[in-house]
Amino acid sequence: MANFIVEAEVRTGSGTSASRRARREGKVPVVVYGGGEDEQYLLVDHNKIMHQLDVEAFHSALVQLHVGDDLQRAVLRDVQMHPYKAQVLHLDFQRVSRKDTITMTVPLHFKGEDVAPGVKTDNGIMTHNMVSVDVSCLGSDLPEYIEVDVSELALGDSVHLGSLSLPEGVELAPSYQESDLELAVASVLAPKGPSAAALAEEAEAEEAAAAAAAEAGDAPAAEEGGSDE
Repeated sequence: MANFIVEAEVRTGSGTSASRRARREGKVPVVVYGGGEDEQYLLVDHNKIMHQLDVEAFHSALVQLHVGDDLQRAVLRDVQMHPYKAQVLHLDFQRVSRKDTITMTVPLHFKGEDVAPGVKTDNGIMTHNMVSVDVSCLGSDLPEYIEVDVSELALGDSVHLGSLSLPEGVELAPSYQESDLELAVASVLAPKGPSAAALAEEAEAEEAAAAAAAEAGDAPAAEEGGSDE
């Protein structure tokens, strides 16, 4: 699991004007809550946090917030971005102990798409019906992603939510209903155009027609009827 460290400083002042001033100075306002403690208002460096936000795993990882000599473990709960600029406006973190059970959205990584029989042999189309899944686990067991093996899928087959292979200590979030377990996570659909078998039959028919035409062209032309008087 990746080890993310976020260096922060205590935010002085409050309100919109203080936040705007911090952003002009290249800082991002942060609020940290939970863990039985009061909310804490911090600032982080905009460029550094922007690079971390570009890493997929950062959004579902247990990160270390360093505030001077204080160390807090937390998960990212909310990111507010500028509507049209590449600028982070605000971040929310939730304090988490390694012994706390938390619910997080974790990305799905698909494995074996290029060798799935439905794709490789039957020219099917692999579709991702889900790109993430909600899980519950201890903070110490939080995975960066869930791997989905689709290497055995034939044409028309699917991997369902209930059949995902989850790491030890990780469960699907309680918010899922029993009926949700039948939801397709990934499927191999038939190609929209002609199937491989149909294309082969068409090619054979064209070859047979061409052979027949060539044979007819090689036959001697019939003599013209009638004789000279």
